[in-house]
Amino acid sequence: MGAGVDTERMICIPAGPFTMGSDWYDIEGPVRTVELPEYWIDRWPVTCRDYLAYIKATGAEWVPDWPESGPTVNMLDCPVERITWQQARDYAAWRGARLPSEAEWEKAARGTDGRIWPWGQTLIEANANFWDSAKPLGLMTVPNGSYPGNVSPYGVMDMVGNVEEWVEDRYLPYPGSTASSPATQADCRVLRGGSWFYTNEFGRCSFRRGALPEFSGYALAGGPGFRCAAG
Repeated sequence: MGAGVDTERMICIPAGPFTMGSDWYDIEGPVRTVELPEYWIDRWPVTCRDYLAYIKATGAEWVPDWPESGPTVNMLDCPVERITWQQARDYAAWRGARLPSEAEWEKAARGTDGRIWPWGQTLIEANANFWDSAKPLGLMTVPNGSYPGNVSPYGVMDMVGNVEEWVEDRYLPYPGSTASSPATQADCRVLRGGSWFYTNEFGRCSFRRGALPEFSGYALAGGPGFRCAAG
């Protein structure tokens, strides 16, 4: 068990191959087999409660959209959002961990069988907090665990919807891909999983988008969160 592994909050993803990518969009392809060693990943996204403890311990920058007095009781167990890529990396380092690679994130979300959603091949809107299902209920970000069906084959929770998540990688075409966009020519990093602010297709396990590392979302409209990995 390596440095940064917290068995209370992390899940072990076993070594081995998995199917990565899709043919939905050229930036997600080609579909291929990727081999990964064993690693650990947070069961849940980092919460406002977690990030507040980090700020108190380190004097790190306050989170946009938080009240001056700190996150409310209703916010504490929601995933923290409006976080830049570097802020996510700094928090992970404080914990003795790191951000997951893009491949690690995708394997943890979909398992080894190339499924579209963490729970399987069929969209079940009641399983995740996407725009499509959240807006009629007036929802934005909700506490971790609010959607028990949003679970991967490894037991990793809430990997799609609610808050999109930073990973370590630059946003580049995959090996063998001919995909190109302005974002792949810039110093963008990858965001995964979609959020309450996006429709469900953004929440597929293979969906990827790029944003500049200083991106933290939009005032009162949400932004990136993250989870940690180790090993």
